[in-house]
Amino acid sequence: MKTLAAVMLCSAVTLLAQEFEVASVKPSKPDSGGTLVVFPPGGGLRESNATLKDLIETAYQVRSSRVLFGPSWASVTRYDVMAPPGDGEPRVKLRTLLKERFQLQVHLETGEIPVYSLVIAKNGIRTAGLRATSNAHKGIDARKGRMTGEAATMANLASKLANQVGRPVADDTGLKGNYNFTLDWAPDELGAADSSGPSIFTALQEQLGLRLEGSKGPVQTILIDHAEKPSED
Repeated sequence: MKTLAAVMLCSAVTLLAQEFEVASVKPSKPDSGGTLVVFPPGGGLRESNATLKDLIETAYQVRSSRVLFGPSWASVTRYDVMAPPGDGEPRVKLRTLLKERFQLQVHLETGEIPVYSLVIAKNGIRTAGLRATSNAHKGIDARKGRMTGEAATMANLASKLANQVGRPVADDTGLKGNYNFTLDWAPDELGAADSSGPSIFTALQEQLGLRLEGSKGPVQTILIDHAEKPSED
């Protein structure tokens, strides 16, 4: 398996040589649901309801929780990217697209930082809240104080939790397949917890039977040095 550093080095060599012949980048419609990524046969790409950090996650094959810094809108404003099939590797072509449309500049760092592991709680998963499904993967609709998973993986959940808790989150549940769930919690406001509901840590245990374990570990991260909102097509 290629390391992230190797992937980025390879992309630096091939970046200018691979690009989508035609690509559309448009703001997502409100209430579009979770992020969906599809690679049609032949080198195309469809990614809907994706933040810039989600797009970087796709382009560099890292979790969006490992994409750090950048403007605040990079983890809030959502876009739909459409590109038809064509020659070349779609992830490499997406890196070119991000550089051209978002004026994106990034660099790689590796360091030991606080992290979380997403694990099954002592009493097991709450099957009433975390329901396995055979439906095709869709994703997670994450909003303030609520996540709704529709045929989502635990890796999806770990990535979305990382955006909420401010640390990388690794999926160590061992749970395979797709799941439906709804997670409700009282989001912190300026560091003060809302007493009207549970914290995200408590909600995970009570509603899904999962928990976050804190530790430290070496993590490769992509840091956003510069980015601009793209003009509409």
